[in-house]
Amino acid sequence: MTRIALISDIHSNMPALNNVLADIASQNVDKIYCLGDVVGYGPQPVEAMTKIMEVCEPGKMIAGNHDHAVVHEPIGFNERARKAAMWTNEKVRAGFFNFFGGKRKRWDWLRSLPTSLVEGNILYVHASPRDHLEEYILEEHTRGISLLGEDPEQLLRENFELVPHTCFIGHTHRPGVVTEPDLAWHSIEQLDYKWTIDDRKTIINIGSVGQPRDSDNRSCYVIHDGTNVEWRRVEYDIEKTHAMITEIEDLHNSLADRLRKGR
Repeated sequence: MTRIALISDIHSNMPALNNVLADIASQNVDKIYCLGDVVGYGPQPVEAMTKIMEVCEPGKMIAGNHDHAVVHEPIGFNERARKAAMWTNEKVRAGFFNFFGGKRKRWDWLRSLPTSLVEGNILYVHASPRDHLEEYILEEHTRGISLLGEDPEQLLRENFELVPHTCFIGHTHRPGVVTEPDLAWHSIEQLDYKWTIDDRKTIINIGSVGQPRDSDNRSCYVIHDGTNVEWRRVEYDIEKTHAMITEIEDLHNSLADRLRKGR
């Protein structure tokens, strides 16, 4: 069986990415896919882009909302995220005098990323099947809680209609599984970090490498072989990333502080 490592939401956090890649190297993995948000929030966007281009399987990288915002416009972002996106744009944008070289190659790569990938009965998107870049699929929706005025059940049902059988996502930075038809949430702690794909349709969140938000500050990624899914948590030097963020005026200190809390 082909073993695929799925990573997402690196957010320019190289200490986290490097440790995750070291862990992947120890797990007999055949390929690495990335579900977006290589950049945004963090201090090392150029290094993160360069590394992802190097290690990911060609054609198996999709865009996240922060990748898209850096290339286009950070519409709908809060002030801190917008400022970070604009700073990242300054660092990675290739101008006329960068027609040749690494900067142009990275910029063109970021601009050309697709927003979805389908392989057999598996869909890969950053956010949700019906809104590849922006929509959140959360545990709260499975409990009937509306965060933005949406109908939680309708949101989930309409997304599942677009799932061929299995869908892997990132975006929320909170790993877990939603199943249909019961529309139930399964936390990775409840699952003992493992899931076996069965007859049910599932939406599987792989978590975040560079900015976890499930109260566990360790990086999170997934290995799957077509049947079995395993989440792996990896420690990294949070203080190193924290220090780099606080040294950059355009990156708000809260982006550093939240790394310690995993929120």
